[in-house]
Amino acid sequence: MTRWYAEYFTADYWSFARHEYTRERTAAETAYLLQVLSEHAPGRRLLDLGCGTGRHAVELARHGYRVTGVDVCAWALEQARSAAAREGVRVGLIEGDLLERVELPEADAAICVQAFGWGRDDEQLALLRRVRERLVPGGLLVLDHSNVAAILSRYRARDRFEAAGDTFDFLRSYDPLDGRSRGELRVAHADGRVAVLRDDVRLYLPSEVVSLVRAAGFELVRADAGFTAGAAVQPETRYVQILAVAAPRPRPAVLGHRGRGAEVDLRWAPDEIDFVRDAIDDAWAAVGDPREPARAYSLDDPYGSGSAAPVLARHFGVPLDPGQVVTGAGTTGLLHALAGPGRLLHTAHAHPDLPAWSAQRGAELRVYTPGQDVAGERPTTVLLERPGVRGDVLPLEQVAELAEAAAAAGGMLVVDEACASYLGPRASAVPLTTRVPGLVVLRSLSKGYCCGGLRAGFAMCSPDVAGAVRQAVPPLGMSALSLEVALRLLDQGDVLAPLRQAVAAAKPELVEMLSGLGCRVERGHPALPWVVTEDELPPWLAGRRLPGLTRVSVPLSAVRRAALRRAAA
Repeated sequence: MTRWYAEYFTADYWSFARHEYTRERTAAETAYLLQVLSEHAPGRRLLDLGCGTGRHAVELARHGYRVTGVDVCAWALEQARSAAAREGVRVGLIEGDLLERVELPEADAAICVQAFGWGRDDEQLALLRRVRERLVPGGLLVLDHSNVAAILSRYRARDRFEAAGDTFDFLRSYDPLDGRSRGELRVAHADGRVAVLRDDVRLYLPSEVVSLVRAAGFELVRADAGFTAGAAVQPETRYVQILAVAAPRPRPAVLGHRGRGAEVDLRWAPDEIDFVRDAIDDAWAAVGDPREPARAYSLDDPYGSGSAAPVLARHFGVPLDPGQVVTGAGTTGLLHALAGPGRLLHTAHAHPDLPAWSAQRGAELRVYTPGQDVAGERPTTVLLERPGVRGDVLPLEQVAELAEAAAAAGGMLVVDEACASYLGPRASAVPLTTRVPGLVVLRSLSKGYCCGGLRAGFAMCSPDVAGAVRQAVPPLGMSALSLEVALRLLDQGDVLAPLRQAVAAAKPELVEMLSGLGCRVERGHPALPWVVTEDELPPWLAGRRLPGLTRVSVPLSAVRRAALRRAAA
């Protein structure tokens, strides 16, 4: 389908536009762009979105920017190509519809001047997200748009302009229900030729554009009026320039694994299996022939809640209705399903999985501390890791307060308890789901249970948010075989008690050794098999690098503890 703008910005349009976009106006706009780019862009690779005839692209290239212009109109691109040749500069040009899939190069900044609003809101948002993907972290977006408030204050349904023997008649109508101005430009040339051009433009308030920009993963720097840096935007401001930077995005932790490098690798705890192997073997023995559940396709219980709820109720010591339970492909799979747009609050050292995936879907990320008033932030989702990476475990009464605050704001609290298995079932926040609104507690069988390959995850929800979780999580997310093994394992009770005892015995030695190496150590909860430090580890020792922290696992086996002692000596 050919869109209106592919046939609008042609020679007939520019026979009028050359009188509006004068050389003096272009020079003033370019001077503004040069100023804000020099102040905020981290480099000189530049995208000109909807570059048209190249009136900005060529000038910016002349000032040393490596410009790539994108436009749907072949005629306009040919003019841009000729202008670049006349000035002796190189401008990369791509013919393509920005509202469709156009392969954009990586850039340090992107400008879009008088080329925004051609599509629907969802198309504009998708475009901004694609631009965000191609900008480096901290890359600058300069988005110019026409302020609908200023336009409507002097809106004329009919207008005429005459110049150089040509006559231009404008017919317009504005629909306040969809915010679009639809019109017709009739061009009568001096030689008798007549052309009729039709447009269909979404006109925005500055606040609407800011919302789209933020939803696309940008952080607002400021809004300027009339291509004047620092000028305040007023209701009567005709042209508004939104300046925003591409917010840095966390990378999902599961994608950051690297092979072993140091002499002693304490990023992980492979010796935990020694303390749970018998329970795992018993679970598999109880399953019997695995071929039967492997063939099962649980259409009568697609979320696994019917079979999981009774076992989880016994395990956590609380009545659970099947409607409160959703199974999925591990905690990671559940977090991926729960990621979405809106506003996500997370703690400073949260694992990056949910923030990263939410940002990809347009969420605004904000850091919070559990003691603050989160309701005032109007969150869609609040993420709490319990325990946190520093080994802190938020008391249950504070978890309840946090869930109630999130629910009062229309959001939900997602408690990631993937590592809470080390603490035992009675320390879980799952019982709160029976009396507190807005709460989702995630558990899995990877940490401590050493069964990450099962991809077994459970979401236990307050009744008021259970429906929303089911809408987000795909059915049949966990295989029938994985579910049966997981439930057989959980139904054995607190099988990780021996592991907790081993951690309590081995952890003090690790703390003493790291302290002797000059590291300031945060011990965390005594049952958790890791410590953290903000200091550098010696090169022979590998820990799990996190932003501003290194997590060091407690070696449990005699072999690993001896290897650590030898290396330290």
